[in-house]
Amino acid sequence: RPHRRFVVVGAGQSAAETADYLHRTFPDAEICAVFSRYGYSPADDSPFANRIFDPAAVDHFYDAPEDAKQALLTYHANTNYSVVDGELIEHLYRTAYQEKVQGHERLRILNTTRLTTVENIPGGARAHIQPLTGGDPYTLDCDAVVLATGYRPTDPRELLPDLADDFLTDDQGRLRIGRDHRLMTTDRIQAGIYLQGGTTEHTHGITSTLLSTLAVRSGHIRDSLLLRRAEQDV
Repeated sequence: RPHRRFVVVGAGQSAAETADYLHRTFPDAEICAVFSRYGYSPADDSPFANRIFDPAAVDHFYDAPEDAKQALLTYHANTNYSVVDGELIEHLYRTAYQEKVQGHERLRILNTTRLTTVENIPGGARAHIQPLTGGDPYTLDCDAVVLATGYRPTDPRELLPDLADDFLTDDQGRLRIGRDHRLMTTDRIQAGIYLQGGTTEHTHGITSTLLSTLAVRSGHIRDSLLLRRAEQDV
């Protein structure tokens, strides 16, 4: 590790945990946390807000009109997206503050900045950083750049392109999905295609991406399969 520096890009839980892990694991290295907001935002884990993840909330969301669905996703995005556990935020802040007082800052919070480019250099990478509130861009030579910047779910139409024309969509071009997580198709497709994960968030709500509700969703799919089998036997 010739550069003795890591850059972690992102402001969510994964980014914060990565910054904390690298800071603890490599005591001789500088850890630079790069994100566009002013600071890490706390996750809303209050009991009332967390009811959005109850299995019964999926029924309410599925049957709601489109404007209500969008409002709920906006209201409660901070239960799941780009947020960090409050205790971890406090820990990182105390660490950065103590190091500043001691005059040896290893945990550097580079807020209101963004990563523009990464290039390979001998023994590591060069991160190009752009301040968002003024100032000149600069570079950081580091041993590794960690991108904890989220993801977009893969569209099933990309996985099954030969069948995509038979997938039914709504007026916004999004896939139509039954309450049992089965993809709605034309009659040409007889097999059931079931979806798990973020591709169902627009129909089933923010709980779609959580591993903690995976068993519940799997149970719904199992029940649907058993029902279809019983109907075929009849």
